[in-house]
Amino acid sequence: MTINRNWYVVYTKPNMEKKFADQITRLTFGCEVYLPLLTEQKQWSDRVKSVSRPLFKSYVFVYADESEYHHIKRINGFVEYIRFNGKPSIIRTTEIDKIKNIIASGFPCEPAFNQFTVGQTVEIHTGSLRGYRGKLVEIKNNTLFAIEVQGLDQSLLMSVPVSMLNKTEEA
Repeated sequence: MTINRNWYVVYTKPNMEKKFADQITRLTFGCEVYLPLLTEQKQWSDRVKSVSRPLFKSYVFVYADESEYHHIKRINGFVEYIRFNGKPSIIRTTEIDKIKNIIASGFPCEPAFNQFTVGQTVEIHTGSLRGYRGKLVEIKNNTLFAIEVQGLDQSLLMSVPVSMLNKTEEA
């Protein structure tokens, strides 16, 4: 019999990530847990100490099959599985490996929230182009965005810094 496991994202109670992950590792069945941690140096008045904190607040990754999936819901600290379109979000193993490699590289990293999505209507709120609206058609390196400005049955693409954009409702 083949066991079909997937990586799921568990949303935990605040500051319970480490305790939740520890409880998963102590389970007798074969599910895995991954909690990406960042190590920082904290300065107190009398000493410097290394402190580990979760990369993603309140998120823990679990590699579980269907029965383990339901058992995990009963563990202290569990709030909900992260869902998209009503279904639990499944993370590919390659994505988990990417996170592990980034952490292992030792380079500083922080999560960045995607505040804009392709296809969304945005408006320039500062500068000489203030008030221009268009659809976001491309996101380049999280600092420059290309927006489509409709007119004369053609489109004009321009790169605009994210700091100049606001989300807007469809016009």
